[in-house]
Amino acid sequence: MRLVRVTAAVVGIVAMTGWRTAFHLHLLKSAPAANTTVVAAPEAIRLWFSQAPELKVTTVKVTGPNSTAVALAPLTGGDSAVVIASVKGRMATGNYAVSWRTMARDGHIASGAFAFTIGPAPR
Repeated sequence: MRLVRVTAAVVGIVAMTGWRTAFHLHLLKSAPAANTTVVAAPEAIRLWFSQAPELKVTTVKVTGPNSTAVALAPLTGGDSAVVIASVKGRMATGNYAVSWRTMARDGHIASGAFAFTIGPAPR
């Protein structure tokens, strides 16, 4: 009976969240958060994943106004599910795009992108 309940719970989670979301690595949140405006340039871009990514094959790219690349330090994160890209370059006011690509330990590739803005506080 317990096995039936556990199986039903897993099936329910998969049905509600989708197969990909339930079992494959995906981005949970970021800092700066997607589609937000921050008043100061971030010292780092932080990406929280649903499971620990393979850091050695992970890439993070940030482009700013006029598609100018932002210089980043080598990624850190170790065995955690957080990847940190410290910002080495200057980030002026404007719109920024962050793109990332990584691989889970099970070999599945995941990638994505989001945007944020550096500017005055929203009114």
